[in-house]
Amino acid sequence: MTHTATYSPEDNKLRLYPAHRLSAEEYAQMKAAGFSWAPRQELFVAPMWTPNREDLLISFCGEIGDEDKSLVERAEERSERFEEYSEKRADDAKRAGNGVKAIADNIPFGQPILVGHHSEKRARKDAERIENGMRRAVKMWETSSYWSERAAGAIAAAKYKERPDVRARRIKGLESDKRKQERTKAEAEKFLKAWEKTNSRELALQVANYDHISKCFTLEKYPRNPPASQYEGSMGLWSAVDGGVITWEQAREIAMNSKPRVIAWCDRWIQHYDNRLIYERAMLAEAGGTAADKYDIQPGGRVLVQGEWCTVIRVNKVGGVVNSLTTNRRFVSKVGVELVRGYEPPTDEQQAAVKKAVSKAPICNYPGEILVKNHYTGTAEPQTAREITQAEWTRCHTDYKTTRDVAATDTAGAHRVRIMYGGGKYSPVFITDAKRKDPPAPEVQQETAPVIPPPERVVTPRPVYQAAPVNPELQEMKAALKAGVTVVTAPQLFPTPPEIAARMTEYLEVTPGCTVLEPSAGTGNLMEAVLGSFSDVCGYDVSPAGCSKPNTEGLSPKNCASCLTGTARAKKARGEAVSFIAYEINRTLAEQLQSKYQGVATVINEDFLTTGENPDTFDHIIMNPPFENGVDIKHINHAYGMLREGGRLVALCAAGPRQEAAFRDRADHWEVLPAGSFKNQGTGVNVALLVFTK
Repeated sequence: MTHTATYSPEDNKLRLYPAHRLSAEEYAQMKAAGFSWAPRQELFVAPMWTPNREDLLISFCGEIGDEDKSLVERAEERSERFEEYSEKRADDAKRAGNGVKAIADNIPFGQPILVGHHSEKRARKDAERIENGMRRAVKMWETSSYWSERAAGAIAAAKYKERPDVRARRIKGLESDKRKQERTKAEAEKFLKAWEKTNSRELALQVANYDHISKCFTLEKYPRNPPASQYEGSMGLWSAVDGGVITWEQAREIAMNSKPRVIAWCDRWIQHYDNRLIYERAMLAEAGGTAADKYDIQPGGRVLVQGEWCTVIRVNKVGGVVNSLTTNRRFVSKVGVELVRGYEPPTDEQQAAVKKAVSKAPICNYPGEILVKNHYTGTAEPQTAREITQAEWTRCHTDYKTTRDVAATDTAGAHRVRIMYGGGKYSPVFITDAKRKDPPAPEVQQETAPVIPPPERVVTPRPVYQAAPVNPELQEMKAALKAGVTVVTAPQLFPTPPEIAARMTEYLEVTPGCTVLEPSAGTGNLMEAVLGSFSDVCGYDVSPAGCSKPNTEGLSPKNCASCLTGTARAKKARGEAVSFIAYEINRTLAEQLQSKYQGVATVINEDFLTTGENPDTFDHIIMNPPFENGVDIKHINHAYGMLREGGRLVALCAAGPRQEAAFRDRADHWEVLPAGSFKNQGTGVNVALLVFTK
């Protein structure tokens, strides 16, 4: 099996399809030549054609074939790879998000740190894991979006390169590059002939002064004795001959060996540009060509360029082909012919107007005083013309001579005169041995002088910008990262375990339409247990047993096909089922509870013990008060005073002698919970569950 090499004129790239793994030496050659390995395509690719790269592939494969795949086909394959990358990153983001959710679901409010609480150390670790997970998820979502945009961009870029105007500009660039190589070749051929005629040191120095060839002249290859220079770095031929480093014969030999290589190198590039131009011109002709191929553009006509109709002042040609147009367009008057999107032929009046606008005043040659406009002051000043000969004018460098306009007067029409720099200023000149030409007669003002119409803007509706769809999950994670971790100082906070909260709710026996109080809400475990008991309410009736919709499937109300389900509906049903009021002394916890149960419960940020007596206010009270220094007794007694006749209070308290003496005989139910019931909450205190019915 042999390797296969291809070249694509569409993207000007060389590719090597290896038949087997390259050896270390072959791989080093490919890398040194600028080839890169594309693992998904399993090929080596060079960013552009060069003679050295072509020679390397020919040495590997023997020949270089045509590339079968078009630029658009390659872009489609690339787009598919990018879409695959995007899907993988989206999956990674989902997995990271699920990991964050799994950790946050086990923490009240998602990610708080309860300073002073037993869970602080674990919460800090979990919060760090949550933040890292969210950062990873956000990064993966953004990476997924990046690859999706790259996929769309790959197709758009390939189609952009096939547009006629883009191809026309590419042809201009290739023609320019070809001309540079032709100039380099012509210069090399000129110096080659000059070196062939060189037969002395003086002639060698004259040629080397213009032919800039540099070379390192080592002492080993070019030995010389002082006072000749002992420098071995890069040195021009003129310096080497003048400094005695080499003889003029050696300089001639170096140049004679160098120039044929330069000419051969230029021939390779010129041939390459010729082949590419043949391909690009054929593809451009197949696509319909440019405006120069469609229209006979004449001065005075109008062309549509980037949404603006402009008048053509001059048609510029290169090699007999229309290359660009000079127009009356604002800011940039010269435009490429490939930008023309429409053309209107000129009328006789338009042609006359353009001809008059571009015509220049005649050049006159006469002695005496001439009114020449001073470019510094902006005023016309009389200056006496300097008398010179034609030879003096010819010898003067073009940077120091030009022409300048002379405005029309009552005695003479507008004309131009020659000026030349001398004596520290530019002065008009009279060439004595040239034909004298006096200023023209004053012009007769035309009543209806033709004018060039200004550019006319074509109003076209702009495309409506389509914003990328917003990922709500990504925005939520970004907001959470920006907000950071919630830090809460919560001494004496021991949230009620879910299983105990469920038992307390059963004892409470909440019914629809009642009022419920929780004096020490904390992280809301008891609130969630009570309000969660109404999750089966469908929304048509507060009682699960009294659903007003027919249940033809015999299912529970929350699964009934006739009911509206969902979080919003269930939340509304909970708020309509009971009137729930909670107190919480910690401001941060109170704000988060209010946000979580907005429209369902009322959370008051106050110390429950400071509230006034409100007898016969609540039908049900459920509470887990602080235990420190027997304050639980005060909380329970204060709450009991707010209970209505026939109402029920379910509470937790420390199972100590003071609590037992205060409540055991009064309570309908007194139960000491198993030891370690609050172990996971960070305390080993014995806890009792008690129930009062007033």
